[in-house]
Formats: sequence, C-alpha cells, structure tokens
Amino acid sequence: MPHCPMKFRFVRGKLPPAPRILDIGCGNGSPSLAKRWFPNCYYAGADIQRYNLTAADDAAMDEFFPLGPDGSGYDPIPGAGFDFVILNHVVEHMVEPAPILAALCGKLKPGGYIWVAFPSLRSLSLPSSADETLQFCDDPTHVYVPDLREIANILLANGVKVLHAGRSREGFFTTLADVFKLAKRLLKKLFTGRFSGRGMWYLLGFEDHVFGQRRME
Repeated sequence: MPHCPMKFRFVRGKLPPAPRILDIGCGNGSPSLAKRWFPNCYYAGADIQRYNLTAADDAAMDEFFPLGPDGSGYDPIPGAGFDFVILNHVVEHMVEPAPILAALCGKLKPGGYIWVAFPSLRSLSLPSSADETLQFCDDPTHVYVPDLREIANILLANGVKVLHAGRSREGFFTTLADVFKLAKRLLKKLFTGRFSGRGMWYLLGFEDHVFGQRRME
C-alpha cells in the first residue's frame, strides 16, 4: 500500500466525494499523486512552469493556471471555488509570499481547507546535503525563510481558522525506520564525506506546516 502524503492525511475524511483541489506548485508528479488518493477530484494546478510532469500528469490535470515569477497569474483562479488549496514547499521560493497567500485564502470555499508546508527555521542549521535538499540553502531557488507564526497570522487575518501548525512528523514506525536510515547515512559520511538528505526531512525537522479551514460565512 503506498504511503499517503502528509498533506493528504490531514484532509482524509474531511473533503466531499468529488473535491475541487487547487495545487500551487504542481510539479514533480503532483497531479497523478492527487488523483491516486482522490480519484474523483477536480484537480487544478498552478505554477510558473510545468516542471517534471509526465504525459500521465498532464492527463490527470483538469485545469492549469500559468503563474508569473513576479506574483502574477492568480486573478483568473476563481474565488471561493476550491475545497482544498495546497502550497507544499512553495512559499520559500517567493520573495513576498504574504499577499499571494492572502489572495489564496479567498480561493477557498467556505469550510474549505488549506495546507501550507515549508522549510523550518531549523533547516538553516541542518547539515548541507550532497543529495537532495536538507539545509535551507542547499536549494539556490530558496529566497525566503518562512516563519510559522507569520504564516498562521496571514491565514487568521484572511478568514481561515488554524486547525494545526508546527513541525511535520511521521508516525512512530516510520520514524523508527528513519533512525536506522540516518545511522547508515552518518556512516557513509564518515567514509565518503557525503551525506544524503533523502527521506530525512521529518526526522531532522526540516519541515513546518500550517493547516487551516476557511470559516463558514
């Protein structure tokens, strides 16, 4: 059984049978992943490019909104039109994410949910990884260090109740497996000088998240 992504675990059992999902930053196979867990969903992607998408991903996407790196492109997205809005590791790539995040709160239907995940302040002190991003600056496109309180306050100021916020953590058994992986990678670093960040985000505290629900009007 495939492992359900954390962003979807928070909304399982909460969305309607055929939810409308808006995914900001929809690369890396995101359309197909959403359709795997919510096969009846209407999936709208939005991004500055179609990054690492296959033909199957394109087929899974019901609508695509092209965005500009200057923060443009959000106006055509219908207001109050979505049951779930996702910003999974997007805000750290924005120079000024606050007005964009505020506008996206208005894209939620009353009662709709929003998931915002991003590198934590802790990620600035993690070891630099030769494989995958672990230290915040491993990715040169990271231009903004989000603050958990700031993101939560933006949602609160725009009619969204914060249901959960903090460090992203996996379950006990997944964490236990990650401990063994970490030990192996530390040994590899001793012998090769290289450390892999692959799969270590939750164990080492790379990610924070804010999960909220738009208040009913």
